[in-house]
Amino acid sequence: MPEPCISCQRDTRVGTRLFSARKRGRDIVTGEEGFLCHACQQGSAGPGAQSTAPLSGRYVVINLQNSPGL
Repeated sequence: MPEPCISCQRDTRVGTRLFSARKRGRDIVTGEEGFLCHACQQGSAGPGAQSTAPLSGRYVVINLQNSPGL
């Protein structure tokens, strides 16, 4: 089953070359959560539970490793 990047729709599922660099992300316009490929994450990394710099004003990376309760 495909797991597309929520920004560019490229497949990020296990076995693809984009799998190892994908990160969870959120579309701040629609609220949709999914994966962001490496190219769509550029400039979005930030400290805390989620980045403070949205991608193109629309997407943010969710940093699950630093989230409370994990």
